[in-house]
Amino acid sequence: MTYARKLVFVIAMSALAVSAPAQEAATPQIADGLFPPSLESIATPASPGIEPVPAGSPLLPGATPAPASQHKFFDRQQLLALYVHSGVRLADTIKTCRALSHGGTEDWIPTQSCAGVVGWQVGSVGLTLGIGWLFHHYGHHTLERLTPWAATGASAAGLTKSVFNIH
Repeated sequence: MTYARKLVFVIAMSALAVSAPAQEAATPQIADGLFPPSLESIATPASPGIEPVPAGSPLLPGATPAPASQHKFFDRQQLLALYVHSGVRLADTIKTCRALSHGGTEDWIPTQSCAGVVGWQVGSVGLTLGIGWLFHHYGHHTLERLTPWAATGASAAGLTKSVFNIH
């Protein structure tokens, strides 16, 4: 079973690695960093036949970029993903605790008690929220949206294993 877990981990990390560069902000122009600010104040005399470009020209970029549209972390989409994830985790916890009380063993969680399983599952939901918030905070909004659904997939795999008693 460890081979399957490693394979799922590699596939998940590959998907995250491929989508991460798409979330990066555009790099500043090379010319912006060539001269220190002290040299930018030196004005060169304009040629007599060339008019200076007005400051409000649409051809020149503005000094500050427009802020990207932000959304709240706990918006409707995030809450839906959280509810689905929590529901699948709850179902997995109930099934796992029931199996443990009837002599079963838990292979994927490093505990064999119902209290340990509950703590693990609650911690997993908190970890998923924390990772999603970090993605939100640093502007990786696509990864923010994918995080709870990836965790829900892992929970669904655990629930499927518990329901069908897969060893």
